[in-house]
Amino acid sequence: MCICFFDDGPIDKDPRAHRGNTFKTSMKDAPMKDPAVCCVGFCCNPCMGCYMRKKALGGDLGLYMCCQGYADGLCCGHPKAGSYGDTGNPVCMACEMLCCPGLATSATRQYVMDQYDLASDPCDRQIIRFNNFMQMLSCICYTLAIFLPECRDIAEIIGCIADLVFLATAGCMFAQTNYELTEREKNGTLSQVHRGGGQAMTAPKHLQMPPRGEAYPQPAPVQGQYMAQPRTFPVVIPAGTYAGSQLTVVAPDGRQMAFVVPPGAGPGQQVLCPY
Repeated sequence: MCICFFDDGPIDKDPRAHRGNTFKTSMKDAPMKDPAVCCVGFCCNPCMGCYMRKKALGGDLGLYMCCQGYADGLCCGHPKAGSYGDTGNPVCMACEMLCCPGLATSATRQYVMDQYDLASDPCDRQIIRFNNFMQMLSCICYTLAIFLPECRDIAEIIGCIADLVFLATAGCMFAQTNYELTEREKNGTLSQVHRGGGQAMTAPKHLQMPPRGEAYPQPAPVQGQYMAQPRTFPVVIPAGTYAGSQLTVVAPDGRQMAFVVPPGAGPGQQVLCPY
């Protein structure tokens, strides 16, 4: 009942807000659709986080980067994922799941949303806002307890409730994401990233995501050729595309070139393409 007090609308400037598709099940119904994944996600969040990220990447850990680029600039001051040895690194993935479980869980879900052009339904947004409220309330209570010792007991209680709410929310997210991928596998509507023909799933090269803003493919330098610093031009992501999609863009010098939509970019956003 607590979630009813929270807004069910999208956040401002949410690139996924007006998409016409939603998950095959909402977060509130996901535990009934996939109880095993929900329970494991609640009891062992890091283990399920690693499993679901690998499944979301089609089984190809070579496509992994920290939070799949959705938390660029938030981790250790690095400007973007893939710039500090995290690409395809299972140790980094394990550290992400252990140290930043909230961002890690959300990144996996957002990656699947961008793969299939999905939006959250209103109840999903209420659950997420309720979880965020509990985390902030817990932080406030623990801060007060530093200065007011009599608040320590209530801070511990609120903190315990916040932890349970987070684990339950994460379990619902895992179950929702897993159910989406499983059902798409059954009816043959997996994207090219997730198709594997019963073998190790490897994304085709045109869907392998380079660091944000990099064009793919890059021409190989000619031996002895002067290598100038690359120039860039802005590209506006068109409607109906998602992270990993390949676009054909025209450079200022008139050349047509391939450009891969970087992680975290959505329709209407402007990114820089080198040429």
